Amino acid sequence: MRRRVIVRKDDVLVVDGLELDASILRAMLEPDKRILWAFVRSEDGESIQPLAISEERCIWLEPTDLERKELPSGV
Repeated sequence: MRRRVIVRKDDVLVVDGLELDASILRAMLEPDKRILWAFVRSEDGESIQPLAISEERCIWLEPTDLERKELPSGV
C-alpha cells in the first residue's frame, strides 16, 4: 500500500538503508536554482554523499537552445 511521508526540517529519510538529510532534500527541490546532483559512494562504501554541480561546472540546455532558427548552409 502506498503511503505519503511528510519529511520535516530536521528529519533524516532512510531509503534501502541509505540516509538522506532533509536539508539536502530541500536544497534539491529548490526551483530557483539550477543544480545537477550526483550521488557518490564513499571510499568505505558505507554511505552515499550528494555532490552539487552548479552552472559554473556544467552546460545547461533549454528546449529553445535546441530549436534551429535558420537552415543549415547549402540547403
